[in-house]
Amino acid sequence: MIEKRETYVYGTAAKKIEYDVYEHNEILKEKKKVRTNNKAKVKIVFTLMVVFSMFFLIMYRYAMITELNYEIARAESDFSKIKDNNARLLVEIEKETDLRKIKEIAEEKLNMQKPDKFQTVYISVPKNDFTVVADAYKEMGKENTNVLSALLEEASKFAQLLY
Repeated sequence: MIEKRETYVYGTAAKKIEYDVYEHNEILKEKKKVRTNNKAKVKIVFTLMVVFSMFFLIMYRYAMITELNYEIARAESDFSKIKDNNARLLVEIEKETDLRKIKEIAEEKLNMQKPDKFQTVYISVPKNDFTVVADAYKEMGKENTNVLSALLEEASKFAQLLY
């Protein structure tokens, strides 16, 4: 009959002695118990430290998020104040753009005067509206897909802008 391999010492024909020193000696038994208890305590302490550090990390993240939200709220309130101030200044500018007031300030404070007839220069303005030409230019570019015809149209539009 073949015996189990676990009962022999590896590499020899001698059987293993099933003798536990810790079982018969009370002092060694207590030392073993203390050692296993110490290992368990170390594992528990380490686990508690890991859990505590994870909770601390989560709390830190939420604190950072809250701080960023406060900064965003502060920036939004500053932005709304600046926007309100801008709107108020625009209304003030519109109130102050009275032509009589401007003429009065120009004549009194800045010592300006109307130009004489010999100082006036007339400029001829073409009747073409450049914004209409630019809008037509945008729409014509969408219609043409042929490269040569697109180049010719671009040249004609450029020529129209020059005249």
